[in-house]
Amino acid sequence: MSVTIKDVATAAGVSTATVSHVFNETRFVSEGTKRRVQQMAARLGYVPNVNAAGLRGRRTKRIGLLVPAVSSFFSVDILDAVEPALLARGYQLMFGCTHEDIVREREQIEIFNYQRIDGLLMFPAPGDHSYLDQMPRQYPIVFLDREATGCRRDVVLGENYQATYDVISQMIREGHRCIGIVNGTEGVSCLQERIDGYKQALADHGIPFEPAFLQNGNSSFQGGYDATDRLIHDGRVTAIVALSPAMVVGCFRCLIKHSIRIPEQIALLSFGNSAWAGVTNPPLSVMRHPLLEIGQVAAQKLLERLDACEGRAYTPPETYETIRLPIELVRRCTY
Repeated sequence: MSVTIKDVATAAGVSTATVSHVFNETRFVSEGTKRRVQQMAARLGYVPNVNAAGLRGRRTKRIGLLVPAVSSFFSVDILDAVEPALLARGYQLMFGCTHEDIVREREQIEIFNYQRIDGLLMFPAPGDHSYLDQMPRQYPIVFLDREATGCRRDVVLGENYQATYDVISQMIREGHRCIGIVNGTEGVSCLQERIDGYKQALADHGIPFEPAFLQNGNSSFQGGYDATDRLIHDGRVTAIVALSPAMVVGCFRCLIKHSIRIPEQIALLSFGNSAWAGVTNPPLSVMRHPLLEIGQVAAQKLLERLDACEGRAYTPPETYETIRLPIELVRRCTY
């Protein structure tokens, strides 16, 4: 028995008129109510009659893009990378944000599923992603910049472990033995790979790992500021590496507030090469994370998966591909 507009209204606790306004955009509906109606529709499998004929067995030419934060340079770079490739093939990009919250991620994917996306590009939030294998309707998914727990899909990311190992080793050779790490949101695979590279470089140079030199925080300005404040507390750290580009401005601000000269007293290095990094005073040394290339390669991989099932329902491949791209050091005055 097909799901009706009344079923959606009952499940969402609203009137059938409100459901109609949400789908037809004929009257203002608050964002909270709109989201609830869309989620209920997705869960029940409801498709508005106005779209049903056009959706049977056809592609919608819609691709979902899920990013951790809307306001970061990080998300803008990815959007700039993937949109041209998709637009050139006639695909429309649907945009969503998880705020690194697995619950928010699932809600957003339910909305995407209601919109009948053909494929998904996403930065998986920390948490169990086995639910992706249990969705009634499957489509190609490519993970960006990180792997997911409990789920295998194609993934495009940087050489995080090796890049971190190499730069920490270089710092040690240049005399730094007390190197602090500012780490972002826990549970993100690319950050953990960088931590592993850091620890291995210390071990290979005979330097014991000190837990106090690894400070965690959320991937934000304040998280970077607070983690740096804790790192410099005992005065031993001579170099700091910020693993999350969202945190380095907070690191910079904390060092300046404490009148610590960069790089004379503490060297500073960050992952991510935003345009502003070269015009700070002093200019910031970075590990250039290949976000543009990651986005471009991921978009092409998604299109490749879609092309492979042209004219028929998507069938998951027997194996998935992990593509790693190099991360290079851009050395400026801060290191």
